[in-house]
Amino acid sequence: AAGSPLIGLPQGLRVRKNQGKEEAPTPTPHLAVAPDGRDTDSSTASTNRWGLRLPSGRDLFVLAFFVIGSLLMLALQRATRSSPALADVACRQCNPTWWDDFWAWRLEDASKEHHAQAPAPDGMEWEWDTTANRTDWFGVSGELVDKVIKAHVELEGPILHVGCGDSPLPELLYKAGYHDSDHLDIVPQVVEKMVERYDPGEWPGLRFQKRDFLGEGPPPPEHRYAAVIDKAGLWDWLQDEAPQRLPHLLAKASAALRSEPTRGVYIIVTKQTPIQLSETLAVTRSNFLVEASQRLGAKGIAWAYVLEPL
Repeated sequence: AAGSPLIGLPQGLRVRKNQGKEEAPTPTPHLAVAPDGRDTDSSTASTNRWGLRLPSGRDLFVLAFFVIGSLLMLALQRATRSSPALADVACRQCNPTWWDDFWAWRLEDASKEHHAQAPAPDGMEWEWDTTANRTDWFGVSGELVDKVIKAHVELEGPILHVGCGDSPLPELLYKAGYHDSDHLDIVPQVVEKMVERYDPGEWPGLRFQKRDFLGEGPPPPEHRYAAVIDKAGLWDWLQDEAPQRLPHLLAKASAALRSEPTRGVYIIVTKQTPIQLSETLAVTRSNFLVEASQRLGAKGIAWAYVLEPL
């Protein structure tokens, strides 16, 4: 009867039939009779003389769509690898103006009293030491010098520090005995700030320069640095936003490092764990080996890695 429950359905669920109306008959597919007497459905694709099913127009359309889509994706990947500008479209920090905005805010905020410091703008939430008016990413510069750099880099250097910002690392390196170092940043305001802070007459051998390491590479001549230090900088945000550019970064680092009398090393400080770093190096087909690793900081969110080129 209409509205009566059906066995096997949840309680309270009922199926109602059309009342007072005839139900339309269910159409049946048109059947054709094959020469051997078998019924064939005319809605299916045709077969050839050997009985093999021929692709329908729908099948051909799906196949063409898949092939064209695959070719377009391959072309896009190749274009991205060959054109850094195209790869940078979705990368905020690949854009120099992003860093201009960041340091305009950060330098202004660092000049205020600690209690008056404003929160970071949207998209700029970072981990740094807020106990001083310097941006020490992860607050581990001292530990990095004592536990990693001293153990793997000779005092004679020279050292190249990329993305220096207003970090205390240049001063800590100098006080540790590294008196030949270049510190690069892409933002002129922060470079001017560091030159003002460290007068060349009082800090001989401590040099600051506005330079785009990814775009221009290391200061010439190449292959002269004992170490390239990248602390929470290029490596860290490229692997987040533009991992396809990591091989380009590694090539620039390799061009900076010397091969004799001792091999130069690329030292990075990142949030990547050892497993994550290994996976990234494998994907990028890196020509670097991990010589040493060190966990840094009380929070344990930062890792230092010493990479040696093959």
